[in-house]
Amino acid sequence: MSGPLGSRLVGSWRLVSYETLDEAGRRGRPYGDAVGRLTYDAHGNMTGQVMRPDRTPVTYTEGSAQQVRAAYLGYIAYFGTYEVAADGRSITHRVEGSLNPAWVGGNQLRAMRFEGDRLVLQAEVEKGGGVVRHQLTWERCG
Repeated sequence: MSGPLGSRLVGSWRLVSYETLDEAGRRGRPYGDAVGRLTYDAHGNMTGQVMRPDRTPVTYTEGSAQQVRAAYLGYIAYFGTYEVAADGRSITHRVEGSLNPAWVGGNQLRAMRFEGDRLVLQAEVEKGGGVVRHQLTWERCG
């Protein structure tokens, strides 16, 4: 990644907020006070992780299937490469590996903008016959 946008994007980012907005205008926080890290390097590689911090620990006993499911549903993790659109308004994450096997080999498209020193990524996700906008705001790790 070269140029001013590349130098601004490259590095490690800490999640500040993860919010959703549905078509009816309802706001949500699907992972509560979510925590996460996002990293871009100068060679086009990326990795991202977001989690719900209050997940219940998994114990491998009777009934652990529900614990495993809850832990899985409270965590997003993937890695791969990235490409910024020529206009600098979106970024494509090309997924090579993911906690969710359905994402492997696919692309995750994000609208992208900077607000001061913060990076804001948005994804529109179809849900229940409508579209929900997911907005993740990141600040550079110090």
